Amino acid sequence: MKNIYCAYYTNSEAITAYMTKMLHLEDKNIVLEPSAGEGIFIESMLAENRDIEIEALDMNCEAVNVLKHKFGNRKEVTSIRETDTLFDGLLDIYGMSGGYYDRIIGNPPYGAWQDYRKRKELKKKYTGYYVKETYSLFLLRCLELLKNEGILSFIIPDTYLFLNMHESLRKTLLRNAEIQEILIFPSNFFPGLSFGYSNLSIITLKKTAEEQKALDNDIRVLKGFERVEELPGILSGHYPDRICINFLKQSEIIQNVNARFLLADSEEKVFFHSIGAILGDFADVVTGFYCGDNKRFIRARGRDVKGANNYEIIQENQITEKASLDGVTEQGKKFIPYIKGASDIRYIRKTDNWFVQWDTEALQYYHSNKKARFQNAAFYFRTGIAVPMVKSSVIKATLIENRVFDQSIVGIFPKDQKLLYYMLALLNSDIVCRMIHILNPTANNSANYIKQIPFYIPSENDLRKVDHAVADMIQSIYKRDETKMNEIQHRLNKFFEERYIGTC
Repeated sequence: MKNIYCAYYTNSEAITAYMTKMLHLEDKNIVLEPSAGEGIFIESMLAENRDIEIEALDMNCEAVNVLKHKFGNRKEVTSIRETDTLFDGLLDIYGMSGGYYDRIIGNPPYGAWQDYRKRKELKKKYTGYYVKETYSLFLLRCLELLKNEGILSFIIPDTYLFLNMHESLRKTLLRNAEIQEILIFPSNFFPGLSFGYSNLSIITLKKTAEEQKALDNDIRVLKGFERVEELPGILSGHYPDRICINFLKQSEIIQNVNARFLLADSEEKVFFHSIGAILGDFADVVTGFYCGDNKRFIRARGRDVKGANNYEIIQENQITEKASLDGVTEQGKKFIPYIKGASDIRYIRKTDNWFVQWDTEALQYYHSNKKARFQNAAFYFRTGIAVPMVKSSVIKATLIENRVFDQSIVGIFPKDQKLLYYMLALLNSDIVCRMIHILNPTANNSANYIKQIPFYIPSENDLRKVDHAVADMIQSIYKRDETKMNEIQHRLNKFFEERYIGTC
């Protein structure tokens, strides 16, 4: 179940069995369950018949009552407390003394909203770490609570592996623990849970006081699971051939940009290091405009436009192309074409589907309203490239020409305009699609990740080849010659594969 604490209780025998076995419980171990919920992990540990001591914590009084009812008479469960693990005073003492627990297992809450008062307290207590996401703080806190050589196993979203905001957490883990194994699998393996922005993971680690020992460690990362029942087979080495296994050395991960885990084939992993340059060195990569009230200021071309429900339909006599940052100059016109959402095709947008109000009254609102974001205005009405923020199986990058672009779009503006068609083709290539999924496997293509795409610097001959191919592509799109379009795209894909893979 999910409650107001954003606790997704673990009700999968396959998951609990795997995680309990990964603890390698021994007699006399002191074990912490920092967000015990309904006690599923406790039941699993008790089934091991070990002479252990279990401490169960939860900040939900109803969960604590359930735990006391289920385990109050079990001698192994020595403490059941209602407390906030992130702020508990006794745990502070344990942490400052170098750790107390031999084993920690858990399914910490994630996605929980932190009010501004609590967020301020968390920032003070966990300085330098991202505090808006609870699971990452639980992981940090519990690493501190482990004894040296103590083992932890957590089930959490996999976003700590690659999101920029978790860089400090990654570096702490990589320097202070030997990460033994990470399993990555779909969130719907977890009963009652399915979110589209990322996968779930189970991380098992051993705390170490020797940084070099941690950095020398190789992490085994497994992904490609299709059924939750496949997880326990990992323990005996019996799992499907399709499971992808990566071995990552912690010293190499920490050298990656933002200490990001690059879960890629060896050949693809190399070009992140061998290319050297990134797209952000050669282009401004920025997020677009938000009016503050879409239903009021945005119009759709027609009801057939994707996402147009509940939007007003534009009238032709309301549209003008004559606009600047100062507003519409043409009498009687209020709206200008607007780049919003994904395109049906790559390279160009043949039709303007969206329009934004751009008269002086609207501009005054955009500049003064707290919800509106008149951000990166220096790039409005410039020539560049639009990439949708929402990720899809194929990136559909399109030209921006004399348009304002929405915050659902990442705008790429080459610092040298002669690179425009080259970058447009690169962003539409298969290899870049793979790269962006490696950089950030979540559902969004944010500007911070797109700018980190490795950039192969073209020769003059390369530029000519790509420019001619893109010009032919645009002409073929207008002619609706799909055979020619597919042939050109195949040629461009091959071109970039040779440039990137060939440098490895």
